[in-house]
Amino acid sequence: MKKISYLILSIIFIGLVSINSYAKAKSEVEAGRPNLIEKKEAEIKDMTDEILALDSKIEKEVGQIVQYLSSVKDSAGSHTKVAVIKEKAILALADSVQDYQSERAKRLNELSKRYPNLSRDILEKQIEITDERIDKRIEQIIGITSSLTQNQNVKKYDAYWTRQRSSGRRTKVKSGKKVSKEYKQDRSVTAKNNALKDKVIKGLKEEIASLEAKNVTLNTKIQTERSKEIKEQHKKEIEANKGTIEKRKEQVADAEAETAVSTTPLQYDEAKDLEGQISDLVLDIQDQEAKMKRLIYKRNMALSKLATYKKAAGRK
Repeated sequence: MKKISYLILSIIFIGLVSINSYAKAKSEVEAGRPNLIEKKEAEIKDMTDEILALDSKIEKEVGQIVQYLSSVKDSAGSHTKVAVIKEKAILALADSVQDYQSERAKRLNELSKRYPNLSRDILEKQIEITDERIDKRIEQIIGITSSLTQNQNVKKYDAYWTRQRSSGRRTKVKSGKKVSKEYKQDRSVTAKNNALKDKVIKGLKEEIASLEAKNVTLNTKIQTERSKEIKEQHKKEIEANKGTIEKRKEQVADAEAETAVSTTPLQYDEAKDLEGQISDLVLDIQDQEAKMKRLIYKRNMALSKLATYKKAAGRK
């Protein structure tokens, strides 16, 4: 499964790009075109509505993938195919979390400046929305992780016997026990699922350690920072990190728990069909994201022009 990125980040983090010629905009406003601002605002609203509709479609399709994967498991016929599909989905969601965290770090870095490129209220709102999306993705990861099957109560050995004709008319009967196919399948799936579960738990614990280290650094910065505003921002971030640490600890506990989730075993052909369906959904998501990129670029340009018009008209 290809990496799924969620371009709502770009919607949240739109900033004003370089403003076109102020003199030109002012002359346009003064030349009897007072409705330019209203037209531009309407244009931006239409693009924003379309972007949000695309994002809603993407979120719905991601939710469908997570919900269905959380309801199925491997059978003797599918071997570990379902487990492999789940692993790819979890890694894709983890990539999404990293994307959000990267963008969050950029907003946080902007907040640490004395003169950020956007108002502090806007930047704080952006960080708040990003945190919500990070939590959502991690909950989706935990949802799939909770559906990973563990050791089942299957018999280890099958009895067998064979007839072997020896010389003459005598028939020799050989009997014994051999490890059952069900047992081998169960151990194979369990080993793969346990490795994936361990990877998820390790990632959560690493984030906890990272946040604790960041709080140590922020406390040090508070001691030397002169700006009261930035000091307060550091204190807010420390408190936010503490809250996130507690959430992650709860999520670690959820991931470690041996919960009994009802899942349906898929045969090989069914698992193969599932893989194809998810691939189609991913391609559709990527198509919607491409449309969003183009709209976001156009919206950035429109926002830039609107800011110029408002400045020329003496409006905020």
